[in-house]
Amino acid sequence: MIFLLALVGLPLAYLVVVVVLLARRHSRGVGLSLAFAVVAVASGVWAINESRSSTAGIGMLGIPLMGSLAGFLALVFGRWRPSPEPLHRAAGWAGLAGATLIVAFNFAQRAQTRTKNSVRDQVQAAHSAEIAGDKAMIDSAVAQNTGHQAAYLDSAIRTRMHDGATRMDIHDRAFLIAALPHDSISPGILDTLAGSPDLGIALEAVRNPATTGETLSRIYKTASYPDYFFQAIAAHRHTPPVILRELYHRPRTISGLDIWFAGNPSTPLDVLDDISKTTKESYVVSQLIENPALDCKRLSALGVRLTKQPQRDPPDANVLRVTERLSTVCA
Repeated sequence: MIFLLALVGLPLAYLVVVVVLLARRHSRGVGLSLAFAVVAVASGVWAINESRSSTAGIGMLGIPLMGSLAGFLALVFGRWRPSPEPLHRAAGWAGLAGATLIVAFNFAQRAQTRTKNSVRDQVQAAHSAEIAGDKAMIDSAVAQNTGHQAAYLDSAIRTRMHDGATRMDIHDRAFLIAALPHDSISPGILDTLAGSPDLGIALEAVRNPATTGETLSRIYKTASYPDYFFQAIAAHRHTPPVILRELYHRPRTISGLDIWFAGNPSTPLDVLDDISKTTKESYVVSQLIENPALDCKRLSALGVRLTKQPQRDPPDANVLRVTERLSTVCA
């Protein structure tokens, strides 16, 4: 509670003090104070913007507090430094030190964050390169094991899973991420990896074309962070229709799912009908047009809706495409 009061109260108090001093023409130290406040705010914003954390923006709430605190401390220095009282002069210099420390802290934080980002970028680049190398090796091995791809992939993956993928080093992780897009992996292994505590591994397993509806349902219902898998579940052909319908109608915690529902032939027809009637996004419509689940009646209704919309020049590509699809679907 005290922090919240300071968060709002200190900046307001600083503005009041500055305005009153300027109104009474007691401007000594005000210019220096405002300069420190501006630099503190700018350097604080600068430091926060360097962060890639999803919660970094919360730090912006403290920027006014930081600026006003630096401004107050600099104001103490500007007004008390010339004082004949030793205690006032000491407090003035302490104020300058405090204001300088706030600004220096922001610059140090920015430098530290940039260093962390650079290290992470280097690690990620090395990891990506290792994944690419493993993918090339796996593709070559799969090509050489024609007819035995599943046996090779299952065996290679098992040696790197380590007790259900709970103890995995970075090299095993790179191999698994490179291997998991292959559709020759057995459903049992995919089910195990879909429950991995490593969300990157789990997501690749959920995306695999061979992952069963049972696995997808389990992840949807039991994952500790199900939102992470919603896009993959909405797009997967093996996702049970009841799960797709429930996911479509639940409150949206992530955006952009309609395009995946629209392109999934397993999406229930009532959901496709609703998307067809409500969507205003051309890329969603384009996925609907290509969805093989749409019969002649529904595709015709979609075509009528598109032709009733204001036409553009050049014509909407979706109008041309639905006409092409109608000639085939309604033949």
